[in-house]
Amino acid sequence: MLEPVLWKQLGEASDFKAFCDSWLALQCGLIGNVAGGLVVAGQDLAGTPLAVRPPNWTAFWLADAIRLAAEQQRGVAHYDHSGPEATSDGQRAGFAFPVIVDGKLCAVAAIELHGTSESQARAAMRQLQWGVAGLREYLLRAGRDATAQQEHQARNALDMLSVVLEQERFGAACRSFVTELAARFKCERVSIGFVKAGHAEVAAISHSAQFGRHMNLVRLVGVAMDEALDQRALILHPPSSDELNVTRSHAELAQSCGAVAVLTIPLFVSDRFIGAITFERAVDVGFDAATIAVLDGIAATAGPILEEKRRNDRWLIVKAGEASWSLITSLLGPHYAARKLAVVVAVMLAAIGYFWTGLYRVTADAVVEGRIQRSVVAPFNGFVLEAQARAGDTVHAGQILARLDDRDLILERLKWITERQRKVLEFEKAMGDRNRAEQKISTTQIEQADAQIHLVDEQLSRARLTAPFDGLIIAGDLTQSIGASLQRGQELFQVAPLDSYRVVLDIDETQIAEIALDQKGQLVVSSLPAENFPLVVSKITPVSRAHDGRNSFKVEARLTDTPAGLRPGMRGVGKIDINQRRMVWIWTRSFLDWALLTAWRWFG
Repeated sequence: MLEPVLWKQLGEASDFKAFCDSWLALQCGLIGNVAGGLVVAGQDLAGTPLAVRPPNWTAFWLADAIRLAAEQQRGVAHYDHSGPEATSDGQRAGFAFPVIVDGKLCAVAAIELHGTSESQARAAMRQLQWGVAGLREYLLRAGRDATAQQEHQARNALDMLSVVLEQERFGAACRSFVTELAARFKCERVSIGFVKAGHAEVAAISHSAQFGRHMNLVRLVGVAMDEALDQRALILHPPSSDELNVTRSHAELAQSCGAVAVLTIPLFVSDRFIGAITFERAVDVGFDAATIAVLDGIAATAGPILEEKRRNDRWLIVKAGEASWSLITSLLGPHYAARKLAVVVAVMLAAIGYFWTGLYRVTADAVVEGRIQRSVVAPFNGFVLEAQARAGDTVHAGQILARLDDRDLILERLKWITERQRKVLEFEKAMGDRNRAEQKISTTQIEQADAQIHLVDEQLSRARLTAPFDGLIIAGDLTQSIGASLQRGQELFQVAPLDSYRVVLDIDETQIAEIALDQKGQLVVSSLPAENFPLVVSKITPVSRAHDGRNSFKVEARLTDTPAGLRPGMRGVGKIDINQRRMVWIWTRSFLDWALLTAWRWFG
């Protein structure tokens, strides 16, 4: 007789606990011979069961079965003996089945039987397994309902968000927002306000392009918003029986509008309440819990965007004033210890920088060059025969650097010697014939042959390229060009002395005015970073050159001594001492120069 009632209760269950209670009663009746049963939550196996039959029954004997079913996530049978084959009349058996939804343990259902045979135990276990499918279906349906409700809330929030984002100005965004809310949720009126000077000021009312700030309705709506903001809570009128918040202003607003239901939701952004939204509906319609949840989600989503639009829509001077006031209050008010410490440290650094002086020095890229650089060039058109030195080698005066192929010159010399002998024979013949004209011609041709032989001898002597003085080869390498052709005048080597150097500095055009002759400084080269080489400015070139996106002047300096480890071609950094100046000026010189030039460009 109770079975129809239980099925009805099962279909009308309002929550999972009530569903489990009706379900367990039905399962105990369908299985029969049940000493007791229970359903426990999967998250808290040792806690209060969701349903117990009979009401005061305890299931200590089923604790192990319930634990194993939860751990192994499968059905478990528990007997007094080692297995189902030992079950006989008068013995008890326990069964536990987990309720698993989407791989998550949600509950465990268990029953205890007394005096059952093996076949009865199997039938009971099968019935319990089938019955657990009902619990799983209820949880799946509840999950789908919750997901659908969340999707509905998210869809409404996104729709309202798109309405707000479509408008560029703050006022238009507020009007569109409240008008869309009133139309979508069938409200008689929706108002939105923002906190100004400690009180809520109505910014927009649905279906109203303009409204007077001193209208009685606007005043009542603002007071109702203040009531919600002061209590920092959502206010609903008429209130529920267990409502603890004050709703006096909402009651006054409802009475003035003709008995309506009023709902006010505060707008919270970051760490403060910025405003509120007031909804008005007919009292017979009211606001249910689902609608309030949707509206609360919309307010939480749209509030930060509206606040951002409001802040961006203000006058620039208002923004600057607010930022300045915020900075002052953070420095003079409580909290913000780190900011106060940073300001104190900055003031101290500024004072130290102003009174602290130091040596101002101009820094520039530098390269070491020989004071004299001699080029060794090809004396004639020819080919490389031998190369005995290359860049980086130290050489002595007269040392052979390379040899050119002189075979053509030797043949040329032999040719002119033969030609001279032939002319000598012609001269002797002319003398025997007493032909004075032929004698003069032969004499001239002999002199010409002697000159050509002398020229070839000179060229042969130059086929050996030698070092002009003791020094270092700083450029030139013919070791990989044996047999290559050369053109007359082509530079083959550059030689610099080892005891005479100069330093060339690239001074930026913004600092060239500080440089003067005989100023002292130091040089540090990359290959010898631990050593400083003193230098003195000796020449300032008045012509600038552009490189690396800036203009610079070439300044030459001489080293006061000649260190042994220095070599031409070394690069480093040179610093020229100017004079004593304030450190704050030294640190900010580049910025000050840029600021002055920019100011003159725009305002000069």
